[in-house]
Amino acid sequence: MEGPFALIDRALNRSAAAAKGGYGGGYLGGKPRKGRDLNDPKTLEYLRRMHPDFDEVMGSADVDYRTRCHTDASFASKFRIPPVVEPQHTFREHTNSVDSVCWGPDPGTFISASHDATLKVWDSKRGACVDTLKGHVAGVYHCAVSGNKQMLLSCGSGQEKNVLLWRWPEKKIASVLQGHSRSVIHAAFSNDSVSAVTSGQDGTVIVYDIARGAATFRRNVHLGSCNGSSFCQEDSNLLISAGADGSLHLLDLREQGAPKACLLPSAVANSVSMKATLSIQGAHDGYAVHAVEFVDRTTVFSGGADHKLKRWDLRQMSPFKPRCPGQYLGHTAPVRSLAVSADKRFVVTGCEDGSLRIWPKDPLSDIRSSLRGMKMQLKDLDTDMQDFGRPAAERKASSRKYDETKEIIAAAKKNEEQLSREGYTSAFRTLNGHVAQVSGCAWQEDSQLKAVSIVSSSWDQTLKLFNISLDDLK
Repeated sequence: MEGPFALIDRALNRSAAAAKGGYGGGYLGGKPRKGRDLNDPKTLEYLRRMHPDFDEVMGSADVDYRTRCHTDASFASKFRIPPVVEPQHTFREHTNSVDSVCWGPDPGTFISASHDATLKVWDSKRGACVDTLKGHVAGVYHCAVSGNKQMLLSCGSGQEKNVLLWRWPEKKIASVLQGHSRSVIHAAFSNDSVSAVTSGQDGTVIVYDIARGAATFRRNVHLGSCNGSSFCQEDSNLLISAGADGSLHLLDLREQGAPKACLLPSAVANSVSMKATLSIQGAHDGYAVHAVEFVDRTTVFSGGADHKLKRWDLRQMSPFKPRCPGQYLGHTAPVRSLAVSADKRFVVTGCEDGSLRIWPKDPLSDIRSSLRGMKMQLKDLDTDMQDFGRPAAERKASSRKYDETKEIIAAAKKNEEQLSREGYTSAFRTLNGHVAQVSGCAWQEDSQLKAVSIVSSSWDQTLKLFNISLDDLK
């Protein structure tokens, strides 16, 4: 009979054998594999021959992006520095840090939430504060405007009056939403303006029916604070939350309407589960996730304390092997806020170092789509060149255009190969001006879809407005 510690002894023996590069013992159901000894010169020679970038990969294998930003002075130089845009206007009237900003219900206005316990309404053209909303008993952490432009939702610190629903254009408190016993960090409306979700410091997510002002869904989903949540823009039954525990949780609000048969003793005894929750643990290399946006049924953007913006494709998710198809590198401090353009082509992020960056949503797909179009154009030009019934001048022009298109295609293929190989995306623009953490940002395009206005809030007690032509983001 084996001793009580036999199982542990076998595990330790396997670990020791693997560390020495030998065969491990005690495996069941198959022959163990021989481990490679990285201290053996022959093994190193073989690996360098099979993998030309072996030394570079191994040099940074155990060092994440955030750590290299902090410890390697030359690391940032490996990423292209985007052109810098300065703010058109700076707004100052808050007496404490500004924690959030959103575009207002009225054209040309935006609303800010501050630690001074107020919300302020600003006129972006006049550059002045036109109204101050009071009702919170402590700092206001976040604000959001409904899609129908008739309501404003704000949340903040304290055990009471920490979630307020404002009626617009009266700018009066319509109701105080109950449910959180601690500070509320984030609030958002569904796309149809029927529901709202709040995220609490205790890790709780609460969904409210706006018409009744009552909670319809409540769940504690995170260990520590829940830093943000977002409804899917295409389906208000889907919700995602981000937490300080480094995880993302996808919730299906229809789950609570599951058949009661799952609660029968027979179902419980046989461990039948009706939960439709998908979790991405360690979404940002184990660091806190600060911001999240649920763009459509398949796409989620998140920003975290690993200094990265990430794009997740929910079609490629599995419970134990989540895959992130897009990483956006360049920030050298935690990403605190993000916003997605209405047409879902661009993302803007706010960083702890006081900068913002504008990114393309999926540059690899854009390049491949462009390549398909140019290849069809090349085929048409070739047909024109072979049509000897056309005038010589036209065929010569087609030939010149053909050569130019081939050069563009070659450059695009080079960019495609680089994106596929490196797996990360560079930003289009850097927005400078703040001297402290960028706590919020909001994106709005003009009626002619020719320019975009980006407003940002910061702990430096200011808000800044940036105007950029969309033609410059190509």
